[in-house]
Amino acid sequence: ASSESPSYAESEYPSVAGWPTAAALVRGSWKLLMTERAQLFDLAADPDEQRDLAPAQPARAREMTAALQVIRRRVAETTAAPAAATTDTAQRLRALGYVAAPTARAATATAMPATALRDWSIFEAALTDSRTGRVARALPVFASLAAAYPDAPIFASTYARALADTGAIRQALTQLRAAVARWPSDWSLFHELSATARAAGLAAEARRAEEAALALNPHEPSALNGKGLLLADAGAPAEAAQAFALAVEYDPTSGPYHANLGNARRALGDLDGAAAAYREALARVPDLADAANGLGVVLVQQQRAAEALPFLERAARDAGFLEAQLNLGIALQQAGETDRAVAQYRKLAALAAPSRERAAARALLGELGRK
Repeated sequence: ASSESPSYAESEYPSVAGWPTAAALVRGSWKLLMTERAQLFDLAADPDEQRDLAPAQPARAREMTAALQVIRRRVAETTAAPAAATTDTAQRLRALGYVAAPTARAATATAMPATALRDWSIFEAALTDSRTGRVARALPVFASLAAAYPDAPIFASTYARALADTGAIRQALTQLRAAVARWPSDWSLFHELSATARAAGLAAEARRAEEAALALNPHEPSALNGKGLLLADAGAPAEAAQAFALAVEYDPTSGPYHANLGNARRALGDLDGAAAAYREALARVPDLADAANGLGVVLVQQQRAAEALPFLERAARDAGFLEAQLNLGIALQQAGETDRAVAQYRKLAALAAPSRERAAARALLGELGRK
C-alpha cells in the first residue's frame, strides 16, 4: 500500500450515552476525526492531535469528510440486518406486548462526546462508588445524569439499577418500563427490566422481558442465563439446564453461568454432569461460593464426604451463606468428624433470626444428642 492508502476506524461507544458515533479517516499524515464536527490534524507535525487545522484547510477537510461518509455508508450497508430478521423480531416483540423495535434509530442526542467529558468523568466516579458499596452516594449523581441526558439509555439503566440496589424496586421498575418503551431496540434494557422484575417477585413480567431481550439478541449469554434462572424458579430444571447450557456455550468464561448449569443438573439428578459444571465454574472463579457449595453437596450425595469438605469450607467462608454453613456441618458429620459437626451446628442454632438452616441445625443437634 502507498503512504496515501486510507485507514478508517469507527467507535460506537459514545452511542451508549446517546451521543453520535466517532469515526476517523487517516490518509498519509492527515487524520480527519468526526464527532459533532469534523476536525483535521497533521499527524506528522502534531502527533498528539492538539491543533485542529480544519478551519485553515477547508478544502482538504471537505474532501476527507466526503470520503469518510462514503466509507460509513458502505459499512452501514454491509452490517445492516436482513429485513426478514427485523420483521420477525418486531413480530415477536409485539406478541410479548412491547412496541416493535424500529429498523433504524435516528440520532437525537444533543450532547457530544467532546463537550461532555466532564459529565462522563462524574459518571465513572459514581460507578466506582456503586461498585464498592457506596450506592447511596452514587444514586443522586445517576439521577441527575439521567435527567440531564434523557436520550442516553446508559444513564437511564444505571439510575434504575442503583434504585433497585438501594431497595427502591418499584421506582426502578417504573424507570425501566419507561426505558424499554423509549428504546425498544435495546436488548440490555429488557434484560435489566427482567432482573428487576424477578427481584420484585413479578415472574410473569420478568419472563416476558427476558424473552424480549432474546428476541433482539438471541445469542446473548446474560439473557440466556436470566431465562434459565426464571425457569429454575418455575420448577422447570430441564428447560433451565438447556438455557444455561446455551449461556455457557456463548460465554464459556463465566463462572456463574457454569454454576447455574450445575445447579440445574443437580436438580435433575445428573450428579456427574453437575460436578463437571461446578468444576468448570471453579476453574474460572476459584472462590465462587455457589459452585463450591454445589460441588460439595454433589460429593456428599455420592458418599464422598471427606472429598467434599475442602469445597464446603471454601463456600462457608461467606458467613451469610447459611446453606453452605449447614452443608459443611452435614459433610463433617458424614465424614466422622462429629465434634466439628456439632460446633458447626451450634453456630447455626445460635442465630437470632429464624431460618430453614437454623431449624435444621437444631434438629441435627438433637439427633446427635440422643446417640
